[in-house]
Amino acid sequence: MSILTPKTAGFVNLSYCVAQVQADLDDFTDRRVEKMTQLAIRAYTDMNLFNSVNVEVVYLDMDPNGIVDLAPLTDYVDYVKVGITIGGKIWVLNANDKILLRRDELNTDEAALIFRTGAASIEVSSGIYFADHYLNGTFVGGMFGLGGGFSRSYFRIDLERMQIQFDTAVPRTGNPIILEYISTGVKATGGTVVPRSAVEVIVAYIHWQLKQHDPNVDRFTKRDYKQEYLDRETMMKNFNSRFKKEEYFASLYSTYKQSVKM
Repeated sequence: MSILTPKTAGFVNLSYCVAQVQADLDDFTDRRVEKMTQLAIRAYTDMNLFNSVNVEVVYLDMDPNGIVDLAPLTDYVDYVKVGITIGGKIWVLNANDKILLRRDELNTDEAALIFRTGAASIEVSSGIYFADHYLNGTFVGGMFGLGGGFSRSYFRIDLERMQIQFDTAVPRTGNPIILEYISTGVKATGGTVVPRSAVEVIVAYIHWQLKQHDPNVDRFTKRDYKQEYLDRETMMKNFNSRFKKEEYFASLYSTYKQSVKM
């Protein structure tokens, strides 16, 4: 017999939030399930748009024209950072809105130093960390890139065509682009999961919206349900922004330097 005590999952499906609302209303029919599910999706999407709750990391290939297609990323909202692996190192690239003009290109000597030699002669004092993620089923944590600022332009996001256009100095093939981006958290393929800290916010949002669009509910009740949602959202923000033990040690050790003892 196992002695392990079953524990509550840290992430749950959006349908769990809908089920919680059904339990609150003591209504387990399918009559409003579709509507409440859409409200749950809207709540979680807004949560990620304005609070950056969900961040994803993907590895993408660049075509010979220096373009990366973002169209398959149906949950893409905005980029956080863009990097490229060169010489065993990850270089975090800079954005420039004029890059499509092809007139503000990287100096040839700078390009050779960074992209061909791995910039071994450039002294870098700190790294830019990527969010923890999975690559082909393997957990990747603590990955960091050596930070931009080495040139005037590297890439531009083309939202109209959902592409990333890269500077001509950036290598075209053989080097995967690493994109960290803010996600809606809602996958087109289904199976969207949400953290426990977001459950009560989504539940409160569904309750509020059901009352908000009910002509038989007075404005004072609507106001109370809205306030409940705002209070839950504030609690989630406070929880997500708390200073974690790992962050303390990371900031502490980042100031340490190893040297030869005399």
